[in-house]
Amino acid sequence: MMTDKRHDYILKELQKNKSVSVVDLVEQIGASESTIRRDLLELDQQGLLKRVHGGAVILDKRNVLVENPLSERQLQHEQEKQEIAYRACQHIEKNDIVYIDSGSTTLKLLDYLQEKNATYITNGLLHAHILAIHGFKVICIGGEIRGITGGCVGSQAIKEVSRYHFTKGFFGTNGADSEYGFTTPDSEEAAMKEAAFYRCEKRYILCDHSKFNKISPVHFANIEDATIITDYCDHTELKNLTLIEEVSK
Repeated sequence: MMTDKRHDYILKELQKNKSVSVVDLVEQIGASESTIRRDLLELDQQGLLKRVHGGAVILDKRNVLVENPLSERQLQHEQEKQEIAYRACQHIEKNDIVYIDSGSTTLKLLDYLQEKNATYITNGLLHAHILAIHGFKVICIGGEIRGITGGCVGSQAIKEVSRYHFTKGFFGTNGADSEYGFTTPDSEEAAMKEAAFYRCEKRYILCDHSKFNKISPVHFANIEDATIITDYCDHTELKNLTLIEEVSK
């Protein structure tokens, strides 16, 4: 199949299925894996799709491909994040071992924390600093620091967090979608989130309404595996799949 026809086929598959995998395209088109990967790279460079690990996703208004710095995200939907954080803190109890993910919404948790008889473990450098200043027992997960989030990621951080068993975990997300689950733009961040997420007995996603029906390139958890704490959710399909706490009610 000629290059133009391969590209046309890939884009039509994306329109139908929203995502494509290299493995499937190799089988369907009959081209080599290296050829398909080169096709996806060319289409990505033309702005016609977004390459992700193992394939590509469609570019549409739902895709969240850019991650703003933490300082900017703290100011976005600030009131909603405060309400979400206040509700989330009500779940923390004496003797809990709590994981707090790096991020702007989880940072708001620290304004409302009261329980001093719990242990807080976080990969967020700013989170750890604030917790320590206010007299909470805190353990900071070390590793490679992502400047945009202030979070520690990488193999060292994953190895360290995998030693723990958490009673509760609080996570942020860039996207929450019934089909694609919880997603984030960076693969290192996603790997860190996933490693901590599935070490928690109870998992909470702190997610304002702007994150629903949005998709970032890298999946880190399934939608049904957490309780979503949000200001507002009108997506019936999501409500049928997972437990949602709406702070407005």
